[in-house]
Amino acid sequence: MKTIKQISIFLENQRGKLSDILTALKDENIEIQAASVADTIDYGILRLITSNQVKASELLSAKGHLVIINEVLAIEVESDTAAFANAIDVLTSGGCTINYLYTFHKAGKLVLIIRPSNLEKAEKVALSNGLNLIRGWE
Repeated sequence: MKTIKQISIFLENQRGKLSDILTALKDENIEIQAASVADTIDYGILRLITSNQVKASELLSAKGHLVIINEVLAIEVESDTAAFANAIDVLTSGGCTINYLYTFHKAGKLVLIIRPSNLEKAEKVALSNGLNLIRGWE
């Protein structure tokens, strides 16, 4: 599969929790390449793509955080709304449901991090329609 690993960290909605995680990653020289925070009433979910997902997961788990590693698609498109819309249209027209997504810019391109309900189907639809899936980066 052409997927990348994402870590999800469950955080209590308390002052300083996010800062603690970022400091721990900084102290271990783990770079954050993409991040998203979603919140609920009682907790938040911090989703990260880092320079070392395994090390980040082990570090944060050892500090008492609930950490889950899962697979996501990373689709690289031109950095404009039309390319973004086209990628989403390709997936949804192909019968894919997107549970969540977030984006970031890299080297003049837009990278869509997508968690579909069916990863294998979304990968197949993306590849058969010429979308550029990336597996990782330096």
